[in-house]
Amino acid sequence: MYLLKDELKTILLGTGLVREKDYAAADEESVRTKIDVIDILIGRGVISEQFLAESIGTALKIPFVNLDKVDLNPEVLEAVPEGYAKNKSVILFDVNRGKGIGKLAMVDPLDFDTLNYLQARLEIELEPHMTTLASLRQALKKYKSKIKEDFNRLIEENIEKSLREGGAQGNIAEAVKALPVISVLDNIIEHAITLGASDIHLEPMPEYFLVRYRIDGILREILSLPKEIGPIIVARIKVIAQLQIDVHHLPQDGRFRFPHESHFVDVRVSVVPAFHGEKAEMRLLKGSLRPLTLYELGISSENLDAVANGLKASHGMILVTGPTGSGKTTTLYSMIGILNTPQVNITTIEDPVEYDMPRVNQMQVNVKAGLTFATGLRSIVRQNPDIIMVGEIRDKETVDIAIHAALTGHLLLSTLHTNDAPSTIPRLIDMGGQPFLVSSALRLVIAQRLVRKNCSFCISSYDITEEAKKSLRDNARIVGIKSFEMPTLLYRGKGCHACNHTGYRDQIGIFEVLNVTDTIKELLLKQSPAGVIRDAAQKEGMKTMFEDGLQKVEAGTTTMEEVLRVISE
Repeated sequence: MYLLKDELKTILLGTGLVREKDYAAADEESVRTKIDVIDILIGRGVISEQFLAESIGTALKIPFVNLDKVDLNPEVLEAVPEGYAKNKSVILFDVNRGKGIGKLAMVDPLDFDTLNYLQARLEIELEPHMTTLASLRQALKKYKSKIKEDFNRLIEENIEKSLREGGAQGNIAEAVKALPVISVLDNIIEHAITLGASDIHLEPMPEYFLVRYRIDGILREILSLPKEIGPIIVARIKVIAQLQIDVHHLPQDGRFRFPHESHFVDVRVSVVPAFHGEKAEMRLLKGSLRPLTLYELGISSENLDAVANGLKASHGMILVTGPTGSGKTTTLYSMIGILNTPQVNITTIEDPVEYDMPRVNQMQVNVKAGLTFATGLRSIVRQNPDIIMVGEIRDKETVDIAIHAALTGHLLLSTLHTNDAPSTIPRLIDMGGQPFLVSSALRLVIAQRLVRKNCSFCISSYDITEEAKKSLRDNARIVGIKSFEMPTLLYRGKGCHACNHTGYRDQIGIFEVLNVTDTIKELLLKQSPAGVIRDAAQKEGMKTMFEDGLQKVEAGTTTMEEVLRVISE
């Protein structure tokens, strides 16, 4: 946005919803963390992205458009090439050729170079409309809205062609084998990226080959293909992931890079033998995109202050905990993003490298070559690092080296598999960490889960039921919450085209942040159980994941069902 900082401040204060002290606090935080003041205000819930766009549009006398509520005509949309639309953050959503005018949605309506170029290219006068980045990203998916139909047509046309060329002897099984497998697999991956999937599951069934995507943490069935195509697709995956195509009885792991628009998506591959054939799983890692900020992850302002203070330390250990798929690595990258300045040497050992970060020396685990987390970490400490990131602490050897590194002038960040923050301390000791060394090294523990967010385009409120109240009380008791303020209203998405009629769109984290204070260190030295540590931490102000989730439920960010679902993991 080509607005000066003072102009933006004037617009925000003029709305009446942003107070002078809120802006000043966000501005101070922006200077300290190098995060844009707008991102801070949005992250703290002071304003929403849509409200910001509407306010700027009003001040500039530019109309606002919510593209999710516009029926986009594919012919109009495609008048602007997809790559250009994505690069410039614009969408052409209305054209009247008779009058020679059109409407262009823009995240930055003051980008006159883009506006003038498109007017000359399209030979019409364009009226700029303000929109949000979230709305525009959703609209950009319309370019790919026919990918599933194109995919099915690709299969049908090639089967018909093979049958026709095979004459009377042709049969569907043989026709399927003649399919252009490269195009089929590319379509599967492309469609997954378009829908924002994190994983692709390719599963052999008795009568068909099933394609499922994990979207917002939930598996969804996408396609059922002829069973004969399964081995061909798996063989193609093995080729590009550099696996042994003639090995069918053993699990194999690999990876490859898939070109998508202006960047690459790293794909981690796992192939295992199943009862009806080989099953393949592909994890999509958007390595060339920027990591999310801590605000975007959903860390509350009070927890953010605790994390920021922990990151100021010149040495010590910060751990992020949770089950697989809870977003731990993403949180690590967000913290590395804050620490990543030209003045420090950051080195990582990861499995796999999920984001390509400038100025960061990233090592990839290679077990076959003898490069494990432990051996990699041992080498890293000889590279004069200031900050070390270890993808995961899995064994006693890694624990010992990590603690030693944290005690000898390095800030070390890593992950661990525990259910909550207090459980991390006894877990480290169980893995072989000496209590007096752990107490000296450990500074901060962040536990987290991912919940699905309510769709902002179909969200509605409803009165909380007695059954829901009882469920909240029971779950609060289980996690050690003795009292809390019961919400009177709950929120959920009704389901619309924007969220594929699920009521949910995207994910956000719920967190608990444990500061290793003197009190916690004393309990650690006594090897106190997790429950005792939890009680002490709560007395010192730690908010549990349940409480953080409840705050997001009250704010309408997510549902009670989502919080209870992930808390039980």
